[in-house]
Amino acid sequence: MTNMKAPSDGVTVRMYRQGHGDCFLLAFPRDGGGDPVYVLIDCGYKPGSQKFLPHEKPIADFVEHIGEATDHRLDLMIVTHEHQDHVNGIWKASEPYFEGFTIQEAWFAWTEDPGDKLANELREKHHDQLLTLLAARNQLALAMGDSHSSVRRIEELLSLETGEADLVNMQAAAAAPENSVNKQAMRLVKSKASQKRGVKYLLPGSLPTQIAGTGVRAYVLGPPYSADLLRDEDPVGSEAFPRENDHSLEMTFAAAVRAEAASNSPATDVSPFRKSFRLTEQQARQHPFLATYFCDEVVSVGTEDKRESPKNASWRRIDNEWLFSAETLALKMNQGINNTSLVLAFELPKSKKILLFVGDAQRGNWISWTQCTWKDGEKDVTVRDLLARTVLYKVGHHGSHNATLSGSTADKYANLNWMGIGTAAGEFTSMITAVNEWAVTKNNPPWYHPLKSIRKALIEKCQGRVFQTDTDPIKPHEVSDASWNEFNSRTNVDSLYFEYTVKDQ
Repeated sequence: MTNMKAPSDGVTVRMYRQGHGDCFLLAFPRDGGGDPVYVLIDCGYKPGSQKFLPHEKPIADFVEHIGEATDHRLDLMIVTHEHQDHVNGIWKASEPYFEGFTIQEAWFAWTEDPGDKLANELREKHHDQLLTLLAARNQLALAMGDSHSSVRRIEELLSLETGEADLVNMQAAAAAPENSVNKQAMRLVKSKASQKRGVKYLLPGSLPTQIAGTGVRAYVLGPPYSADLLRDEDPVGSEAFPRENDHSLEMTFAAAVRAEAASNSPATDVSPFRKSFRLTEQQARQHPFLATYFCDEVVSVGTEDKRESPKNASWRRIDNEWLFSAETLALKMNQGINNTSLVLAFELPKSKKILLFVGDAQRGNWISWTQCTWKDGEKDVTVRDLLARTVLYKVGHHGSHNATLSGSTADKYANLNWMGIGTAAGEFTSMITAVNEWAVTKNNPPWYHPLKSIRKALIEKCQGRVFQTDTDPIKPHEVSDASWNEFNSRTNVDSLYFEYTVKDQ
């Protein structure tokens, strides 16, 4: 295998098809000639998702492919955030995947800066949530059984947060997150880069950061420096694309748990309270006060007799109600971390074309972008301007409902229709890192990755120029042969990756 080539001007982007997760290798021409400047953005996947792809190769094969393509030398490695499907291809306990790589420089979001006060507060809170979530998972397993779908769902999200695949390791990672796969992966990247040019923690709106050895500049759009915006994850009103169903994941979960609780689930002594503070139902019925308000009997209220609620009224008891919030907590943790995604707009030096990589950024991240402005000499650069010049969009969070905002060019918030305007419209292309069959069939409730309405909007806006992990681009009937042939001339479709070249002209 030969090294990955860079074009004489512009950039070649390789989107690896390792599974449901992000891994992008970019090759830029080096100033003054010589080997390309290689930039890697993330390397991870959801275990099991690769089984739904024709090749079904282990992540180690993809890492080796990257090594051979770059001579195991990365000029820059960018880690958008610490989720499993973005970093679990970097480290493992025995012979870490990237141990043999040289990493000249690394970029992370400000949320990973050990010297940032807010970042440290967020990390401490996340650790507390992990411990609480794990305890809730264990209690729910006692009440419903280890195989209950709701327990498995929480384990899936714990796996995402820690990078661990089995319960024992999840428990260890929750107790000491610094030893988790996710944290170890990020530590390995930082360690290697620290021995070379170093590590940068990027703030939104800061001066554009240049990729060493090139004229390419990166504008930092997110994550927002705001705990409130990091928690803000769901689109509001017209910001949202139509969804396949009308129910949130939390509602689906709660209904499933309540249905299970009402069925023949094993009765187990599970409660958040000590036994000394609890009464059995029989004890409650014998209690002078509780018997009056708990039982099905006629009670006198003034001159009237009133019948109290039915015997054993469920609304009067909490039973396992306190457990129903367990997955809601898990989802909130997941969403908060997604919004910490580092969002970068790479600007090619001659044409000023933009490549937009947003990680898993969700609503709060998107809404914050308009707070950023930059100076380019005497000219103001705005997010609206950057998005209008965008010719390549790495679709947020596998095309989920809350990671690409709908809207119009007239709206004051950043959205899909701000992208690829004017001369960029005829070249606008998108990349979706999703294995749809796995996401929809192997998760309960299903993950609509990508959301059908988002994929449809992208295909229309991109005129078919949409790469998806499990699907090759397909020419729409209304697109001319000449236009599609020009696109194909800059595209290489392989079972292991998509390769696409953007010319700087």
